[in-house]
Order: sequence, then C-alpha cells, then structure tokens
Amino acid sequence: MKALDDLLARRIYLGVTGLSRAGKTVFVTSLIHNLLRADTRAEECPLRGLDVFDEDRLIGGSLRHDANATVPEFPYRKALQAITGESPQWPEPTRGISRIRIDLRFRRSDGGLTGQAATRLGLTTGTLQLEIVDYPGEWLVDLPMLGMEFEDWSAAMLAQAERGIRAELSRDWLAFVRQRPPGAPHDEEWAEQASALYAEYLRACSERHLRNLQPGRFLHPADLRGASVLRFCPLPDLTGRGEPGSLHATFRAKFHDYQEKVVRAFYRKHFAGLDRQVVLVDALSALNDGQEAFEDQSEALAAILQSFRHGKYSLLGWLMGRRISKVLFAATKADHVIRGDRLHLENLTRRMLHVLDENNTIKTSADTHVQAIAAIRATKDTRRADNGREILIGRRPDDPHEFPLEPGAIPLDFPPDWAALDYRFWDFQPDPAPSWQHSGFPTLRMPEVLNFLIGEDLK
Repeated sequence: MKALDDLLARRIYLGVTGLSRAGKTVFVTSLIHNLLRADTRAEECPLRGLDVFDEDRLIGGSLRHDANATVPEFPYRKALQAITGESPQWPEPTRGISRIRIDLRFRRSDGGLTGQAATRLGLTTGTLQLEIVDYPGEWLVDLPMLGMEFEDWSAAMLAQAERGIRAELSRDWLAFVRQRPPGAPHDEEWAEQASALYAEYLRACSERHLRNLQPGRFLHPADLRGASVLRFCPLPDLTGRGEPGSLHATFRAKFHDYQEKVVRAFYRKHFAGLDRQVVLVDALSALNDGQEAFEDQSEALAAILQSFRHGKYSLLGWLMGRRISKVLFAATKADHVIRGDRLHLENLTRRMLHVLDENNTIKTSADTHVQAIAAIRATKDTRRADNGREILIGRRPDDPHEFPLEPGAIPLDFPPDWAALDYRFWDFQPDPAPSWQHSGFPTLRMPEVLNFLIGEDLK
C-alpha cells in the first residue's frame, strides 16, 4: 500500500528568485520552518489561513536529503540559527543555485477525481513532495542576452554605463578598454584585467542598489568563479565581426560561449523543470534609494518578465514549453509599512508589473498573483498616543531596543510622484524570540501564498 501511496504522491518544483535584498533566503527559511514547526496550539499559529491546516488535514512535514544531489542544499539550518540565535540577525544571502525538499503528509479531502480514486483504494492520506529551487534573480536578467549579438550588447552596455551615477562608477573600466582598439591582437592578460574592471564596475553598481546588471554571473559566479568563459566585457567602437585573433573576435566568441554554456544551460537544466515560480520584489528599498535605482530595478524586472513568456515568439518556448502554471510576484517586507499602507504596496507592485508587461504576456501564459508579504515579521503595529496615527515598533540594526518609527506613505501609482514621495525605509531586525525556533515565525500573508502555490495539490 505504501508503494501505491508513493506512486500517487505529487511532486512540485517551486522556483524562488528575486534581485539582491529581496529576501529570498528569509522567504525559503520561513516557508520551510513554518511547515515543519508550526504549533497548532499557538494562539497565533503562522499557518492559520492555510486551507489544509484550517481543515485539520495537515499531518506534518519532513525534510528529505538527497545523498546523490549535484546541486548544493539550501542552508536551512544555518539560516534558522542566524535568525533564532542569541543575537538574532538576518541570514547571509545565498549566492548561487540551491535546492531543498520537504514532504508534506496530509489527509485527503473527498473532492476531486484524485481524492475520490484514492479514497476508493483506501488511501486516506497523501504526500506532496515540494522541492524548492532557490536561484539569483540576477541570472534571469541575463535572458535578453540570448536574443542579442555581441556588438549590439556592447553598444547597449556602453550607453547604459554613461548614464546617471553609472558614469562615475564605470570610469576606470571605460578608460582601460578605450586604450586599446578592438581590432588589436587578443591578449589574455589584458582580457582578464578588462573583465575584472568590468566586474568591479558591476559590483559598485550593485552596492549603489542598481539591479539591471549584465552578465549576472559576473556578480554571482558560483561554480564559474575564475572560469575563462567570464573573461570578456563590452567593447567600444565595434564594426563588423572583427578579424580572427583580434580582441573583438575573441570577446565575441566568449560572449557566444556565455550565451550557450551559461545562460541556455541554466535554463535547460534547472528553469525548464519548474512547475511554480515565486518572484520576490523589494519595491520598498528601491523607493528609498531614489528615482534612478527604482527605475533601474524596474528595467531589471522587465527583463525577468521575459522568463515567463510563452508561445510562438518566446525565447523560452523551445526551452520549457508551458510548464510553469502559477507565478507569484511577492512584494516583500510588508511589515516595513504601516497596516493601512500594505494594500498600497501591493497595488504599487501590481501597477508596476502591468506597466512593464505591455503585451500582457504574463497574464496570458500563467496564473499570476501579486501579494504583499512579510516572510518573517519584524515589527508590531501600534498607534501614536497623541494623534492616533498608525506607526511601527521595531529594532534597528544599531540598537537592541524597540523604537516607534513612522515610515511615511507608499505612493499610490507607478511610476511614483518623486516630488511628493514621503517614505523612509527602516532596516528592521528580527526579534530575539527563542520560541520562534520551536513554533514557527510570525508572518504577513504567507498562508495565502501557500494556498495559491500548492493549495490545490493538498486536496
């Protein structure tokens, strides 16, 4: 009977991605921990609102470790220790791809063909094998490179590097690559220095909270650190395709290698197998960083949206078909705004995606949902004693004591009216709450997230 139960078990591959600071590591840690440890007797159980839990059909979850895996396991226990230790702090972000699997045992409902068939066979319980694939959103930003030639990509990156704050950050790299004409003979030592300067420029952009950065593996090389496929960069003043043996021709060949061996290989091996996808969006930090950073993140999200295009003209049609059936765009850190502004954060994110997805390719290719969430809630809602206005209480990084803070208002439309913007992002830290290790994390809207992603699979 167990063999038949295993045969009927459903496996779901859930991709989780987001640009830097969006909270991927916290999201995955919270999701796993609450499914493993949520206390049904707790007054505010973090799974309250998840249908299978409210209907008393969730039996429990268990982690499954694959001894033969070739992909690193998501560092769940290390992240959990960082959040619940004596000096709680947000965990170190993951830099490459990782996986983790949790098996959820549940009592079947009477509805649905699968449930009815299983009941007739005497199988009143079922198993959902949820495999979570965590990967950097910066790798998705590389997708548009698949449709470009090296010369067009170089021109676009050089134009980008000369705009706004990038002009200052790119100065050393641009000065170096302009010293040698692209038609000069290739020199591997020069190429290594040029690519290193370009990588430093991208890292400087990232530190200034710019997000539309290519190639993504220059920022998060993972297993490609030091590989020769990363020894290229955009070149100025390109004509034709370059003479054989020239810098131009060699960088062009490396660019094509990057397209085939890195970008396409990633999608074929990992992305093409996903059933569901979560894209975490940190609109709050981008608002705080100003107009240029916000617009740059919007451009990066526009590139990520291409990952979910399907149909006749899709770059990914031949890679993944129509496999992804649900896409959730989660506006993270909803606990960093007052209660009355959380719907505004959700609407701002929804409006942003609507504007960026001009052809409605997401809406027509997958079941999509936008939700403002806090994977781990770090604030409490309260009101000022003098005027009754909503405020937050939380801990700042530089002080262990709780403070009442007023973050200001979230704009109601995209793009925001920057002249009228009155929002301040506070980097709240997790509470020193030992009970979290044993009873789960407090969240905002995470049960609704689970209902959307896997609720129908737990019937």
